Amino acid sequence: MSDQVGAPARITPERILAALRLPTRGRMVNLSHTLENGMPVPDFHGPFLMTTHRTVRGTLDMYKEANENRLGSIVCRYELADHTGTHIDALNHASEGFELYGGLDAKEVTTDTGTTALGVDTLPPIVTRGVLADIPSYLGVQTLDDGYEITEKDIAGALRSQGLSLHEGDALLIRTGFSRFWMVDNARYLGYSPGVGTEAAEWIAEQRVSVTGADNSSYDVVKRGSSKLFPCHQILLKRAGIPLVENLVLEELSAMHVTQFLFVCTPLRFRGGAGSPVTPVALF
Repeated sequence: MSDQVGAPARITPERILAALRLPTRGRMVNLSHTLENGMPVPDFHGPFLMTTHRTVRGTLDMYKEANENRLGSIVCRYELADHTGTHIDALNHASEGFELYGGLDAKEVTTDTGTTALGVDTLPPIVTRGVLADIPSYLGVQTLDDGYEITEKDIAGALRSQGLSLHEGDALLIRTGFSRFWMVDNARYLGYSPGVGTEAAEWIAEQRVSVTGADNSSYDVVKRGSSKLFPCHQILLKRAGIPLVENLVLEELSAMHVTQFLFVCTPLRFRGGAGSPVTPVALF
């Protein structure tokens, strides 16, 4: 299989240069949550654990015979899944049956240490035009209701109200307002959240964006009684090769009415990994 990159390949040198011209105010906003013990992580992905592995006292005691300058050092250890906190989904993350992006058979490429194709290590750093679809502001609410399904009409209407249209290679970020429950009401945050519906996902794929993300846990809408499990992941990741960024923080951009910006997102290069924590930034 030759295509290991998917939609991020649409970020051409010309699009990077055009995106670099977007910032005019010299401002930057961090779009990620802080990683900390107790943060919301779906049970499917497993817990996050941070411990202090080395302390200053421990280091001084360890090297007391050969540390004339008395250097102390603190080292921390982290236990986490690659889908922890604000993260990007790699193209090997979602399948239809055993079929992955590009028709690859998951049974043939999966090993004890990730996959031999489509891993997060194959994704390039993402530097492109970012566009915020601020759905709550468009609808005149603070936060979308639990289980609210974002439609093509919602996204197109929000962009139109902001005087924007999508270009090929853009990063489309979708605000639900649900990040306000992060570390405030974790059960609600991980529960029946608002998110993108399948109709909107099909439309997003047609726009030929390079990446898309949202400020909820699943990107997909999570409804009571649904018989489908994250179908937008199949539409966007598996079929269209569009990586997803989840658990974004978009409140500051919304409050500042910033809807177009330079978007930078660099995954960690876990060979064969299914995703990576990221710290995306918006510059404007």
